Amino acid sequence: MEFLSRLSKKERRLFYITVAVVAIVFLERVVFKPVMNKLENFNGKISLEEKKLEKSMHILGQESAITSEYEKFAQSIKQEQSDEETLAILLSSIEKMANSVSVFILDMKPGTVEKAEFYKKYTVKIEAEAKISNLTDFIYQLENSPKLLRVSDFRLTPQKKETVLKISMTVTEVLIN
Repeated sequence: MEFLSRLSKKERRLFYITVAVVAIVFLERVVFKPVMNKLENFNGKISLEEKKLEKSMHILGQESAITSEYEKFAQSIKQEQSDEETLAILLSSIEKMANSVSVFILDMKPGTVEKAEFYKKYTVKIEAEAKISNLTDFIYQLENSPKLLRVSDFRLTPQKKETVLKISMTVTEVLIN
């Protein structure tokens, strides 16, 4: 207080104003700014969660449609036969697809059956001959089949006839247990 008593009235007023400004800046930097940053962070998280909730509510509103679509799809990929019967059906369907687009199958061998926790993966190795246009149609039919068929291994070898290719491929099908 001795310091303040030596100051003139004008200097004391200036000192109080300076102390008040420093205190306000200190409070703003140390207290208010971190609190405001936390509030903005929380508001951002809240708006993100609100958007997620809106999306979830939209999906929940479509639950019956999604469930019916799932049931249709699940029925087409659910295994209802033994492994041997499933492989026979797979071989038959591949052969029908090949014949429909003029792909000549030279050899078709069932491969291994990979068993996972909730699905089985069947493989078939195919040796065939076809023109490139017929081959693309065949692969398109395989990939767009209602069954989960995929061409996983593929090799082409040109034949003596320029337009005919020899094909070696592996086709897989996945079925739910």
